[in-house]
Amino acid sequence: MMAASCSTDDSSTGGYVSGSKVTLNASFSNSDTRVTETASTTNGLVTAWSDDDSLDVLVNTNALVSMTKSTGNTFTATPANATVGSGFNAGKVIYGVNNKYNDKITTALNSSQLKATVDFTGQNGTVDNLKKYDLMYGKGDPTGNIRFKHKICVLCLDINSDSLKADGITSITGLKLKYVATSGTNSTKLFATQEVYNFGATCDSTITDADSIYVNNTSITVVDGKATVYIAIPHRPNLYGTLNIMLKGSNGTVGRFYNLTNSLSLSNVSMLMSTVHHQAITGLSRAAKVNTGNYLFNDGSWGYLADNLDSSKPIAVIFSKATSTTDKTNGWSHGYAMALKNASTSATWGPTGTNPTGTSITSTAAMIADKDGYTHTTYLNSSTYPAAYAAATTYQSTVAAPGNTSGWYLPSVGQWFDICVNLGKLSATGYTGSSSVVWASAATTCMNNLNASLTPLASGSYDTFTAGGYYWCSSESSNSTNAYYALFISNSNMTLGDMYKPIACSARGVIAF
Repeated sequence: MMAASCSTDDSSTGGYVSGSKVTLNASFSNSDTRVTETASTTNGLVTAWSDDDSLDVLVNTNALVSMTKSTGNTFTATPANATVGSGFNAGKVIYGVNNKYNDKITTALNSSQLKATVDFTGQNGTVDNLKKYDLMYGKGDPTGNIRFKHKICVLCLDINSDSLKADGITSITGLKLKYVATSGTNSTKLFATQEVYNFGATCDSTITDADSIYVNNTSITVVDGKATVYIAIPHRPNLYGTLNIMLKGSNGTVGRFYNLTNSLSLSNVSMLMSTVHHQAITGLSRAAKVNTGNYLFNDGSWGYLADNLDSSKPIAVIFSKATSTTDKTNGWSHGYAMALKNASTSATWGPTGTNPTGTSITSTAAMIADKDGYTHTTYLNSSTYPAAYAAATTYQSTVAAPGNTSGWYLPSVGQWFDICVNLGKLSATGYTGSSSVVWASAATTCMNNLNASLTPLASGSYDTFTAGGYYWCSSESSNSTNAYYALFISNSNMTLGDMYKPIACSARGVIAF
């Protein structure tokens, strides 16, 4: 609450003089209010006017006057005409709300009422951000005192998580809160996208409800597993339901998703305006979402597109939940993911007459078992071997690999087998061949399914697979002249076979994480 009084800087016994400045004094009583800029152990949250604050005031029920911040707790305006100006000290009731250029609050004159709209979207969960949503309203005789009240309330999540502590999480970069009302009880929602108020002789508000709220593009500090998140919400009486929480945290290098193990139960809870409602959050556990068809993001986290709670971008689609023994030794134990774009559409494997990888694969079983594309590529990452160089080095300059990964490399023939089976949805056993893998009449099916894993992404962020495409593998075949490839032929066979190394094909990188 705050008290306000009004005066003019030039007045006479005849009342307001046209062109005079009106000054409104608006001071706070921090012990008796819930406010927005800084947290306080004594007062909960403490209010202070910022230098660019303003008040929008309805005068004479037909004029909306914007008052700008002056010194201390004062606001000033020079009304457009004497009639409006006289209304400030005529003993009539005025109505006022706070508003400034970067608030999520807008005002308008609505007949004889002051219309104020609070847009609850775009929150970042920090205490300072609350001031953009904190609508304060007051009415009264400006020659006396006006009592202002906060019209929104604050949901405060006090997080204390052993999982965040164990993983060394230092910041929350994204958060999703979803409220589910209990069946058969009051169906009141918790969150909203906006609330529209009409202030005047009679007052009302209309709330646009929302099931969920997303907090993104943020960095909320986590210390020793502890953090506080502030969410502005409308007045909500008699809540019966559960609150589900998913957050994304970062340790400065890698992002991780966490879920609330047991939903937070709300039973006959009322969240009232001008108040802060604390909820203790302890049962967070890391979400295990390494599933084929999910995505690896550029901060090293992974999951469904809908799970990505911040500005991280998908860079690869996961095609395997297991890694080779060698890759596990290197610390990449979660899985493999395929790049969204080609590293090249015309690159030779390399010269003939050499065996740079030191391996020679001669059977179908050995083809399928070869998952060591990373190891092969370490021997091929030079301009002498254009396909591997494009996948491992050239592509890295366009799409940086996260720090907790292997970096990009040319997949082995066994990894291409997993791409065809897990993303292309071909049979892991329904193939023929003794030194090749052939799925009869399955190229179109494989191609369409691979593309289906890409099309949910933003246009321009991926390259689709097309009929007739050849893709090099890093695996060498039984002689020094050939290496393995994957071939898509429309309405024909899907083939993993070997081919002359100097032929130009496409290169598509993969990554271990």
